[in-house]
Amino acid sequence: MTGQLLFFFSALGVFNALLLVGYLLSKAHRSQSDVLLGGLLLMLSIRVGKSVFFYFSPDLAKVFLQIGLSACLLIGPFLYLYCQSISHQAPLPKSRWLHVLVPLSAILIIGVLYPYHTHAPLWGDVLYKVVNYVWLFYLLLSLLHVSPLLQQVRQKPLDLSNPQTLCLSVWLGTAVIWLAYFTGAYTSYISGALSFSLILYLSIMMAVLARREQQQHRYQDKKIPHDDATAMLVRLNQLMHDEQLYLNPNLTLAQLAKRLGTNTSRLSQFVNDNLAMSFPHYLNEKRIEHAKSLLLSDASLSAEDIADASGYNSLSTFYSAFKKFTGTTPAKFRQLTPAKASKA
Repeated sequence: MTGQLLFFFSALGVFNALLLVGYLLSKAHRSQSDVLLGGLLLMLSIRVGKSVFFYFSPDLAKVFLQIGLSACLLIGPFLYLYCQSISHQAPLPKSRWLHVLVPLSAILIIGVLYPYHTHAPLWGDVLYKVVNYVWLFYLLLSLLHVSPLLQQVRQKPLDLSNPQTLCLSVWLGTAVIWLAYFTGAYTSYISGALSFSLILYLSIMMAVLARREQQQHRYQDKKIPHDDATAMLVRLNQLMHDEQLYLNPNLTLAQLAKRLGTNTSRLSQFVNDNLAMSFPHYLNEKRIEHAKSLLLSDASLSAEDIADASGYNSLSTFYSAFKKFTGTTPAKFRQLTPAKASKA
């Protein structure tokens, strides 16, 4: 059971990274940095995926080991070009792709002339060290572009929607994964894969939180002007008083916005910011006020009749809302004196 969990968590990062690669490379308006980040994640996924399967199946075919090491040689170049594209904030010249094309050509030629299955010592000893030191070389080279980003990142330390912050996070994550593999002989070979899964999920979580925070700030920056809010409140109160739209059990925010001559997002912002409540709360407040007047004015009406007349499709929903707004049940409310009932 422990082995199954270890395999699941170590392979989880690879699976989700491949989904991210698909997203980055299939975007309609993808940038050069999207392509480079997608390439980096793809190389990392192949490298980490190879190590996961090799850890749990040591007799893995040598061709997969060769593919894994070949991909490892390209991690550093893709990282370097990605950091460079973010730092320059402009597309890189085509000549920079030589950082990828040269090692790719070299590893393909070596792979054809000296394949892993016939030259295992070459791949398992010499080339293994070469690809890891090439990775380290490009990690250090990328610092030339990452270091200046630190000053910009300090202004928005958790905003992963900011390309500079994301770039720094990618560099740090790649460095941790390299260190996990480099020290694997002293810890565990699978630590690199686990590090990849952990870093990927932490980055995704931080990106989601940053996006929510950014949306909230964007929302707060678009406050409705006082005069516009006052005019909207007058129109809303008049419309509710004259037509009693809240009695429609199927009334939606979009329908009400259309009647007010505004859009859904603006009306939602008005209700949340200026009325300090949600749209369902606003409707329930109006409906319960109507139900209270019916309870006190006509004793012949049953609870079902009042619920239906107040805009509720469900009697249980009516009871729940009534208790929430009045602190009592419709039957007990009806027994109160008019003075006490009005206070309730």
